[in-house]
Amino acid sequence: MSTDYFTQPPPRSLADDVMYKKMAHCCSKLQCHTQAALLCQLMEEPDYGASFKSLNERQCQDSCDSLYEHVFDVTLLEFLVHLHTRRGELESRQKALHCMGLLELNASNNEEIQREAANVRRGNFLRVMARQYL
Repeated sequence: MSTDYFTQPPPRSLADDVMYKKMAHCCSKLQCHTQAALLCQLMEEPDYGASFKSLNERQCQDSCDSLYEHVFDVTLLEFLVHLHTRRGELESRQKALHCMGLLELNASNNEEIQREAANVRRGNFLRVMARQYL
């Protein structure tokens, strides 16, 4: 099985929800909470509880704001905007708002465009993770 360095979505037999959950748990242990939250969005049914819990953590050892471009779930982006507004982190809030306003994430787009945008962002995020950990 091959993903050509994540240019193709990994097959479900290779990457399933259990694997993503374990990866998110490992990232949380490393205090890479933004990575953990983004891994939760890759599941068949996103685990919002785990994502929101990870994003609420104050101590974070990953480059939080730089990973926002890999979020394709608008619910997570809305939560990030709310979180940064509540904390008074205006620059981070602006980055989340910018990502939220991108055309490919528009809820009015047809499913094919949304799916393609999600696949591109998923692949980019998994390549970032591979460069960091492999």
